[in-house]
Amino acid sequence: MVSLSSCADAVLLNIWQHLLGDLPTHLALTQTCRRLRELYERDDKIWQSACFTAGFGRPLRKTLPPTVPGAVSELSYRRLARLLVNHAAVCEIRSCTKANACFAEHYSRWPYTRTRPLHHNHPLDFHPLYFYLHFSQSHAGSQARQTIHPHTPTPSPSPSPPPPALPDSVSILLTHLPTFPESRYAQYGPLCTHPNASCAFATFPPVDRLEFENGEGDVFMIVENPEGCTVLDVNRALAELIPFDDHHLEFALAHYQELAFTSGLSLPQFAETITRDRGFLDDHEYPFLQHITAHL
Repeated sequence: MVSLSSCADAVLLNIWQHLLGDLPTHLALTQTCRRLRELYERDDKIWQSACFTAGFGRPLRKTLPPTVPGAVSELSYRRLARLLVNHAAVCEIRSCTKANACFAEHYSRWPYTRTRPLHHNHPLDFHPLYFYLHFSQSHAGSQARQTIHPHTPTPSPSPSPPPPALPDSVSILLTHLPTFPESRYAQYGPLCTHPNASCAFATFPPVDRLEFENGEGDVFMIVENPEGCTVLDVNRALAELIPFDDHHLEFALAHYQELAFTSGLSLPQFAETITRDRGFLDDHEYPFLQHITAHL
C-alpha cells in the first residue's frame, strides 16, 4: 500500500491544487502527517494561492514606528489561513463567516491564483460588504447626511449595480470604533477584528488598484494593494477622507462615553483598555481617541 509519506512532492502538491479554495481542508491536510506539514509549510506562496482562490487577500498593514512595543511581524498567508478558519468558527455574523459565499462560484471557475491585468472593459463587481459598510441604509438618512461627505464615489471600473446611496461618513466611522462589551462578536466595529470580512477581496475579479471618482469625474481616492485590494484596504482609505471636525469628534466622543459607562470604567480607563486590541494586523488606531483623552 502506498502511503502519503512515500509519495513524490509533485503528487502531494497536485493534491493541494485540487483542494484550492477550501481552507479548512487545507489546514486539516497539513495535520495529516509530518511530511505533508513540512511540504505545505515550506512555501508561503501555496498558502497565498489557497487564500486567493477562497476569495481572501492580505490587507496592507499600516507602517508602525519601531518604538511600538509588541508589534507583530508581517502576517504570513499560512497564519492568515488559520486565522480565517478559526474566526469563522466563532464569529456570529454570517456576512463575515460566509464573506465570499456570493462569489464562490465565480472563484471556482476563475483560472488564476494571483491578480492579473484586466481589459478596461472587463466587468468588475464590488463585494456586497463594500456597500453594506460604507453606505447609508436608508434613503432619508443619506439625504440628511449629504453635507458630511461631499463625494459620491464612482469606483473605476464601476460596479454593477451602482451604489444605492451617498456614502455615509458616520457609517464608515463606526467600522473603526470599538464595539459594546456584551456583544463583542455581534457588530462590525471595528472591522479589523473580523478578519474574514476584512480580507475578502473588494471586487471580483480581484484587482491591485482601484480609482474612485466624484460626481464630476475627478479621482479623489486611489486604493492600491499589489496582492489584491481587500475590503479593509478600501475601508481604511475611505476613513482617511473623514474630516477632523466637530461633528465627527462629538459623534466619536458620545460613542466612547456610552461604551465607558456600559463597561463601568472611566473614559481614560476604557481608552487604555481598548487600545490593547489592535485587530488581527496589530495596527488599528481608534479614531479621535488620542485627541479626546489628551483633553480630558
